[in-house]
Amino acid sequence: MGQPMMRKNRHFTRSSTGASRLGAGVSSPQVALLLLSGGLLTLACGSKEQDRNLQPSEVGMTLDVAPIFDNGETKLFEVKKGLQFPIVQPDKDSLSALKKNAVQPYGRQPWVTTSDSKVQLTWTITNLDDDGHNVELIIDPWNEFGRYYPGMQLANASEQKFEPNKSGIDHYYVLDGKGAGESSRRHGTYTFDDMNELAIDFATVQNLIKVKPPLPAGYQSNNDGMDDPLPIYANHAFSFENRSPNDLLIRPYIPAVIAGLTGIDFGLRTGEPATVALEISIEIVDLGNNRVQEEGSSEVLLKPTTTVVTVGSTVPPAM
Repeated sequence: MGQPMMRKNRHFTRSSTGASRLGAGVSSPQVALLLLSGGLLTLACGSKEQDRNLQPSEVGMTLDVAPIFDNGETKLFEVKKGLQFPIVQPDKDSLSALKKNAVQPYGRQPWVTTSDSKVQLTWTITNLDDDGHNVELIIDPWNEFGRYYPGMQLANASEQKFEPNKSGIDHYYVLDGKGAGESSRRHGTYTFDDMNELAIDFATVQNLIKVKPPLPAGYQSNNDGMDDPLPIYANHAFSFENRSPNDLLIRPYIPAVIAGLTGIDFGLRTGEPATVALEISIEIVDLGNNRVQEEGSSEVLLKPTTTVVTVGSTVPPAM
């Protein structure tokens, strides 16, 4: 098998098509996991909106993490972890009412939409090695109908070159060694608008899977090995610089109803062994429709979906 090609449009900065089933729980496929920090804190509560912060959660990569891909020339190392948001489960009557409305691409009306809640994510990546690393921060969305797993796509059929599909949010950062002080860390925030776009992008990809769009103009499947157009559309949708309402390629496929985020998979990827850590903090706001569980409440949480949504293949086997 040839060497996998990494995406050409990486952001270096210093600051199986369809759905399949997973086992129960929030574990993500082919990833290394750390235990999730528990607990929630209430920050503020207005007359209609309820604003909560989840306790910071972490995932870390160590030198003994095995590569998820290794063809003898190129290796990819990845750690990833699931984080469920405290979304209240609908009661039987509410769920029955939702099922009466056939809404695509989900099959029924979502319990939580982007009009019911909003999310903001703050993150910090820390390099714990003496040497510097290029680190990829990856965040993949969940809604009540599925969780996104990017997988890989065949970039060149004749040379059997693969490249990872884009995660929902996907950025590269250059971290100096731990002795360099502040430059060994990167931190930032994906705003409410950014995370709303993530929900739109995921809903659009779910719709694209059902619609099965044509190969975009300019792509030649025989030469490029791109017989399946879905990875092209999905990677375009998830490109951070492409905002869906203004994107001529994606805009026709945006659903009328956007399912809200119910969780994420978050993690790190490198091209070499590394000791790096990612910490995130989630702020989630209930917009007045009582979809976010109140602090101290005994309301049952929405069960995390076990349906995996992907437009790619699993990681090719090691050679």
